[in-house]
Amino acid sequence: MAVTPIALREGSTGHRAYVRGAWALAALVILYPPLSAELGLTLGSVDKASRIGQLNAVVAFAVAILGLEIVTGYSGQLALGQSAFVGLGAYTTVILVADHHWSFYAAVPATIVVCFMAGLLVGIPATRVKGVYLAIVTLVLAFVFPSIVLRFGWLTGGPNGKGPPRTQGKLLPPSWTPLADAGRLAGPLWVYCISIVLATAAFVLARNVVRSRPGRALITMRDHEPAAVALGVNTALYKAMTFGLSAVYGGLAGSMLMMNRPFATDALFDMKMSIFLVAGLVIGGTGAISGAIPGALAYVFVPYYLTTWAFDQRGLPPGIRQVTRPLFVLMRPAGGDAGGGIFFGLALVVLTFVLPGGVVSGLRRLRGRVVTIIPHPWWLPVRRGAPRPDDLHPDHDLHRDHGPILILPTDAPLRLPARPAAIERTPPAHAPIAFGNPGAAGDPAGEADDPDAIWRR
Repeated sequence: MAVTPIALREGSTGHRAYVRGAWALAALVILYPPLSAELGLTLGSVDKASRIGQLNAVVAFAVAILGLEIVTGYSGQLALGQSAFVGLGAYTTVILVADHHWSFYAAVPATIVVCFMAGLLVGIPATRVKGVYLAIVTLVLAFVFPSIVLRFGWLTGGPNGKGPPRTQGKLLPPSWTPLADAGRLAGPLWVYCISIVLATAAFVLARNVVRSRPGRALITMRDHEPAAVALGVNTALYKAMTFGLSAVYGGLAGSMLMMNRPFATDALFDMKMSIFLVAGLVIGGTGAISGAIPGALAYVFVPYYLTTWAFDQRGLPPGIRQVTRPLFVLMRPAGGDAGGGIFFGLALVVLTFVLPGGVVSGLRRLRGRVVTIIPHPWWLPVRRGAPRPDDLHPDHDLHRDHGPILILPTDAPLRLPARPAAIERTPPAHAPIAFGNPGAAGDPAGEADDPDAIWRR
């Protein structure tokens, strides 16, 4: 028996309650780690500093994948060098903190500026190539970054890595915050709060950019670049600026990683990170800002649990434990890296056929079976005193029943009948305007369908 989904008209009371409930649930999930320290909750092992550190890494990698989302998902440029920008941000932050005794709060803005300039330097030449050639160019950037780190060992620490002293590199909450009494969880939870604030600003910025005029230009350039050029879009400028913005997100992610664990080595930011970040982008869903979150969760927790289960399968259900034990035994010599690579490879193949839009697309399809959002017509704005969308019957189609609707800049809109022998004013606000048929009786010139003729009269 088919289940009829609940129809919610956009802007209605039910839709507003649905959206507010979803945001309240998201806020509760985000605030759960700090609140659990105060309430003594242990669900999800959030009472351990290692788990809080993993959540901090998830937030940082979500920002890095979000940068890939902008440059690949919305502008259509296949960039595979995000690990280089993450590494540049991490090394810039740790050098400023360790060698120049900056605070992490002052190092983050400087890192953003440095990464933006580096993104422009890469993006300007990259505007001359596209497709697989651009992917090769950016992949080479990710490949040579560890070599550059080793080449300038006097600055980066070389193979020994770079990090500030323990007392200088540990972020602790101020004494006036409730987290100051959290004991060993005080530092990780404070970094979590800082990371959440930075990530929220990054996601809001990305959302505003995508919904703005430059964002629509990026989408047009992605879908049909010749059409974007014909519409007057400066594609070279937009491509370069997109690379710069993506580098900013990568550098910010690197700074957040250094706040969480202030030690940078060349092995952390190799080509494998770039490939796994792209895999996280595909798993979460390209062209969806929220897809960066499930992609980051997969990036952090899949290798961790595969490594754990390779030596101890007690966390798995009994049936799955018996089936997967031979596979985990084969993975033991290589550790979790091999298992993570196998998982991400299989996930990309499966998602290509099952969920081409990623996890976010699958969740939206599942939601569509329960709740259907009826878009609110753009030509019928909701004003104070005007009939709201929830006052209308769900089966009532304004465009079908009344024809095109225009909102006139008067308190009492005009209703133009099919044969405009007389123009009457109607008391209801936002009354529809029905135009007549051209050439009808009494209107041989067809002026009833000419808005200019109507305004002249």
